[in-house]
Amino acid sequence: MKELKLEGNLYGIGDGYSDFQLKESGHIKKFYAYTENISRNSVTAKADHITPSFDEFLYLNKLPGSISYPKNRIIAIVAGDVPEESIELFRQEGLTIVPEQEADDKTIQKAGILLVAEGVNIDSKRIKKAARLKVIGFWGAAQNSLPVELCTEKGIVVFDASKVSSKGSVVIAQRIIDFINRGSVQYSINFPALQLAAVTKAHRIIHIHRNVPGVMAHINTVLAKHAINIDAQYLMTNATIGYVIIDINKEYDKQLLKELKSIEHTIQFRVLY
Repeated sequence: MKELKLEGNLYGIGDGYSDFQLKESGHIKKFYAYTENISRNSVTAKADHITPSFDEFLYLNKLPGSISYPKNRIIAIVAGDVPEESIELFRQEGLTIVPEQEADDKTIQKAGILLVAEGVNIDSKRIKKAARLKVIGFWGAAQNSLPVELCTEKGIVVFDASKVSSKGSVVIAQRIIDFINRGSVQYSINFPALQLAAVTKAHRIIHIHRNVPGVMAHINTVLAKHAINIDAQYLMTNATIGYVIIDINKEYDKQLLKELKSIEHTIQFRVLY
């Protein structure tokens, strides 16, 4: 490091104590403990920040990444005895799994996913409390134990299985993962069906809104104002909501996102990547 004679703010990232020694010896400004493969207490205890994935490091430092939001920041709350093989799929995706009994109010408010076992009832109060909830997986018949109409009004996608076999258990988990990764809502019980492939050379935006006239025109007006070239655009509706996926191939500024989010009748808005 001395021989390189680098200038500016230098950061280090690693999972070993020898990586931390770059800061200990004064060669770097910050040290990030990288814990995706292994987590050592002797390293994490001394780190300026713990980063479970490299996407987290890029996100914290406002650097471009393959996704817009690190998956380790997506909290999945587990209510009841959800099959372990399904939970393991979410762990492999890098999501943060929190049993409901360990979730405080702040965690519930930040949660993006709710996984519910058969026999567990989720009332309207619990749904309203989870302000950032985007998708619910129900291992059973959701219509009997979940306020599905309220979920639709709040733009929350619901997947369920009336008869849960070991295979069906994993299917529900995979549908949720496809929604998180690609925006697909195929086989949702409350959203119009839409199945999408991933894209590698575009930005994907999701806009959920009330199904009233004029919203799509407003969306396209905002895109035109910012001279955004659209690679693909998908719209599906039901009686309550409109679900729009937009793939754009041009860099955009944060003002575009603010304007899309502030369009009248918007329910939820997010950027996948």
